[in-house]
Amino acid sequence: MTKLTTILEELSDEDIQWILSSGVEEHLEPGTIVIKEGEYIGSIYMVLEGTLGVYLTATGTKLLNTVGPGEILGEMSYLEEKPTAATVVVLDNAVLLNITRESLDNKMYDEPDFGRRFYKGIGISISRRLRQINARMDYMLETLEQAKKWPLDDNI
Repeated sequence: MTKLTTILEELSDEDIQWILSSGVEEHLEPGTIVIKEGEYIGSIYMVLEGTLGVYLTATGTKLLNTVGPGEILGEMSYLEEKPTAATVVVLDNAVLLNITRESLDNKMYDEPDFGRRFYKGIGISISRRLRQINARMDYMLETLEQAKKWPLDDNI
């Protein structure tokens, strides 16, 4: 999930207009599975409205993260041409903009500068997300180190 605003900052007005005219709005109800972990998808999705939950098989049914307006789904699978890494489910009514891989690929072929701007936006977004994950991991590791110092009560 990538922040849409970061990508839009890299795109021209014409690029944004193309995305809006090429994408198809999907109105989805709670419980709808948008992306299923381990499957190939033929689109990326821009979240326009609503909240979606992100789940990994390893966590069972535990909610890992939520995404909302201004975020993109499926960008990792698009970049790597690999199966999806998580399942994404609509939590409350949502509106997504579905942009097919084929239309994106064709646009990038026809206009390489669009591709450069689009990939740069996704790259910056993924870099920011990685920095956030690193900060969370640092916090978790520090908390774990502190917990190791707590005295154990054998009477529990």
